Amino acid sequence: MVGGRLTPRFVVQALLAAAVARGVASQTALEPTPPLSVPRVSLEVATGLVGTPIGFVGGGLLTRGIALRLGATEERASQVASGGALAGAALGAAVGPTLVGTRGPTTGSYLAAVAGAAAGELGSALLVRLNDRGDGESGPCRVRCVMSAAAIVLLPSVGATIGFNLSRRREAAGRI
Repeated sequence: MVGGRLTPRFVVQALLAAAVARGVASQTALEPTPPLSVPRVSLEVATGLVGTPIGFVGGGLLTRGIALRLGATEERASQVASGGALAGAALGAAVGPTLVGTRGPTTGSYLAAVAGAAAGELGSALLVRLNDRGDGESGPCRVRCVMSAAAIVLLPSVGATIGFNLSRRREAAGRI
């Protein structure tokens, strides 16, 4: 939200978060899902953390290139690229938790991981806004600043991991 009005990015992230909630609510598991382990969840977060900047850069470059080919000005292509970069970051953050999470007798939803990453991006955007003093004054970075920066970087990956694991279920026995 900017100045009390909904931005397209906010709307897309809210819709993706709603998709996760809908998927989790409609999930019916016949058998209990194996418990999560700390190493598995840690690896999901770590691989999501690696995928986030790759998706961000790739999504931004791809979107910018497409916009320029369609005749957009350099300024407009740059604006469009920022949206593509955010979408790419969510897609990239979701790859790691999905790849790690589908090992073994369980499966889950990549789209739920994408929605979780989008929710994490929304949380990151809110943290950026909360930490923006807006007065143009810059001082030394204190503990709050460092902790916020770490959270801003981690939230999309953590969101993707949570989204994927909320959609986890035991894999069907007859799958080939």
